[in-house]
Amino acid sequence: MKRSRRPSTNRAYARAWRRFEVWAGRERLRPLPASPVTVAAYLTHRAAAGLSMSSLAMDRKAISHHHRSSGLPTPTAAEEVRQTYAGLRNQLAEEGRGEPHQARGLTAAGLAAIRRTAHRPRSGPTGRTESPGHARRRGDVDIAIATVMRDALLRRSEAAELRWRAVTFMRNGSARVTVRRSKTSAAAVVLYVGAEAASALRRIRRGSPPPDERVFGLKSGRAISNRIAAMAREAGLGEGFSGHSPRVGMAQDLTAAGAGLTAIMVAGRWKSERMPAYYSRAEDLERGAVARFYGAGRDGGGPPGTG
Repeated sequence: MKRSRRPSTNRAYARAWRRFEVWAGRERLRPLPASPVTVAAYLTHRAAAGLSMSSLAMDRKAISHHHRSSGLPTPTAAEEVRQTYAGLRNQLAEEGRGEPHQARGLTAAGLAAIRRTAHRPRSGPTGRTESPGHARRRGDVDIAIATVMRDALLRRSEAAELRWRAVTFMRNGSARVTVRRSKTSAAAVVLYVGAEAASALRRIRRGSPPPDERVFGLKSGRAISNRIAAMAREAGLGEGFSGHSPRVGMAQDLTAAGAGLTAIMVAGRWKSERMPAYYSRAEDLERGAVARFYGAGRDGGGPPGTG
């Protein structure tokens, strides 16, 4: 079980568990096995100390993990803990501490910048500069990753797992990619990829690759994230880009183009409206009642009858 997680996750669990042990000792409470009342009290204490919802989520996972690892039932599944956790989540959201972290969106404008700069030779960690040929091949893959992930609204894990047998090129120049399973569904889903993204796939598809070969040649979602962050920096887009950026950026572009929330949820395979609504909140402001009143986008930007 421990080996299936990244070392960083194990370290985070250990730190969170140690904090819980120290608090329980100070309060003269038993940390293992902990009662649901003890866990609920600890989460409340952490929220009152100013911690964010992500910190409370880590505390809850660490407590659950250490109980299960010891062969004990986890107190975090108890109704008292679940109700306390839900209440804290609502409270912290009202206070501005419950907002999810958002990667910067890779919009169409950002993608255009990546296309312009993708083939520039780069220097690696050792200071050695790529050859023009290597830069061309690496740049082709970068463009394919960015365009396909945007069009299909792929998650980073889905992009890493995409195989050539799951790609079908269409006569009209577009393509289809099949995601066998995803974060939200065990059923396969076929996704649309436009002509530019399909062309990018054709450029990196040399000959007849084995059906099970990874399309982008990267073995993990983290590798996908690192690649996107690097291409964004090279394009002058700055920091804050990750494997989530293509999905976020496409959701923002679809909102700006007038797509409704339901259509965006279907395209991105979101089961809840919370995340796509959060991603596209800035674009929605430009279409809101106040923006329409002031004629957003008109010369002068003033209300009707002014100027």
